[in-house]
Amino acid sequence: MLKLDWNLLFTLINLVIFYILMRKFLIKPIMNIMEQRKKLIEDGFNQARQDQDEALKLKEQYETALTGARDESSKIVAEAKATAKTEYDRVMQDAQKDAAALLENAGKNIELEKQKAMFDLRSQVAGLAMEAARKVTGEKDHSAQDLKLYDQFLEEAGDYHDTDN
Repeated sequence: MLKLDWNLLFTLINLVIFYILMRKFLIKPIMNIMEQRKKLIEDGFNQARQDQDEALKLKEQYETALTGARDESSKIVAEAKATAKTEYDRVMQDAQKDAAALLENAGKNIELEKQKAMFDLRSQVAGLAMEAARKVTGEKDHSAQDLKLYDQFLEEAGDYHDTDN
């Protein structure tokens, strides 16, 4: 059986002293180091959560700003298209007005040229008729009579031309 002697008592006392010393010099510092690490890890997690929350807020701000920028760019593009269409319509109207004016002027010029050509033709025909009348009558110097015949021819030719239109 178990013998109780002094050795056992000293061994127990040694074990208790050893446990107290170990607890004071070894276990307590190790526990302090573990507590510090635990606190450091918790602080790291808290900082990570804060950073993540801040990143989410920044992401929301970015998305809001991006949506606003998209809306604004769409608005700017729509305004630019409207302005371009208005400018295009204005330019087309100006071009049509200019084209109409050019056509009108060209028509007037054509009419003037036609009248001038008709007048020149009448003058030439009258001159030829006068020349033919002079040759037929054999007369050479009848200026007043020539002018009278010329005027009469122009009146008749003018009346004939006016009735054709």
